[in-house]
Amino acid sequence: MVRVALLLLAGSLTVSPLAAQAQTLPAGVSSYAPATEPSSALSWEARIGAAVANPGGRESGLLNFSGEIATPRPFTLNDRFANAFVPRFHLGSSANFNGTRYAYAGATWTVDLTKTVFVEASLGAALNDGKTGAIIPQDRLNVGCNSGTREAAALGVRLNDRWSLVATLEHFSTAGCADRGNPRGPANVGAKLGYSF
Repeated sequence: MVRVALLLLAGSLTVSPLAAQAQTLPAGVSSYAPATEPSSALSWEARIGAAVANPGGRESGLLNFSGEIATPRPFTLNDRFANAFVPRFHLGSSANFNGTRYAYAGATWTVDLTKTVFVEASLGAALNDGKTGAIIPQDRLNVGCNSGTREAAALGVRLNDRWSLVATLEHFSTAGCADRGNPRGPANVGAKLGYSF
């Protein structure tokens, strides 16, 4: 599921600049003109939301509550395509009262598809309080270890210059954990409401 989302995101990143190059521009206008940055890329942003935990697996259907804060981009570039590779940095957590909880920090790359629609990819380090070891309850995930990475993909809509609504798919990766017990990290599907300030 995460691989499919990342493939879709990669396709969007590839098609978006090609579509922009195919458009004809008025005389005297450069395709490398500075992009008009949305306020969310130039300011701090706070997001809160909810998600369904690990659909189709252990801990399936449990409700997660999440919060996240993102920094502005540290700098912007004049080229729209190159500017998409300048990340914002984030810090967040996902709370599940009956399942695995985790906190994370990392980088988020945002690509505007239109003035109101955007896609995001995030990657960072994460810590969880999930179950590990030889004995795992039947209704809990065996995460293998309590540290790893968090990957996320998102599709967002800017409601106005301050508010946005973002659909998210996130996964805590158990790569590098011991193979004992076939560890698997949680994956959450949900939405967040963002406010830029």
